[in-house]
Amino acid sequence: MNSKIIAKFNKNGNIKLGRRMWSFSKLYGNQTHESRHYGAVAGTCGHHCDGCAASCYVRKSYRYPSVIDGHARNTLAFRTDLEKAFDDLNGAIDRAKNKPHFIRIDQSGEIESPMELLMWVLSAKKHPEIHYYTYTKNFEAVRMVINTVENMPSNITINISVWHEYGLEAFEEFKAYPFIKAFVYDDRAFDYAAHGLKIDTYCMAYDESGK
Repeated sequence: MNSKIIAKFNKNGNIKLGRRMWSFSKLYGNQTHESRHYGAVAGTCGHHCDGCAASCYVRKSYRYPSVIDGHARNTLAFRTDLEKAFDDLNGAIDRAKNKPHFIRIDQSGEIESPMELLMWVLSAKKHPEIHYYTYTKNFEAVRMVINTVENMPSNITINISVWHEYGLEAFEEFKAYPFIKAFVYDDRAFDYAAHGLKIDTYCMAYDESGK
């Protein structure tokens, strides 16, 4: 156990949601990344990144070694001692004079275990004034947490990633829960309505061409 590895939020905000949003990131993909301070560390997406690793929006940020180091640090903090990592994260929230309005879970990377998602849920319960949200393809982790937690907090949103057929079955399974939403990849090449999924809102970060 390395007690010097501390899980940390990025507190710099987000161009779309403002400076009162904190994010948490781990290494993307399923490949091994070389970091300056932590050596070789495997990404967190595992088999969940099949089909999207080559086009992942995180890739271009890895031209900066400091970004890889930060993501590697958080990845190792979670893998080494998850309880300590959340003590670090919850402590950072508790000590903050200007607390975030939002916490973006895994801006880079993926939930690796049900326990990891459960710890985020418990953090949301501890901080009901903050809205937590994430996007995930780890449907088994979502299923296990739903079956474990009796009263899910109202301040967390779990977005099921849907890419054409992928994720549709999971969203159908979970959609009755108020904290579940679908984040849909819509390239106009798949008829979601024909599969019972109506898209109500489009992300304003993209134009109609997908740019």
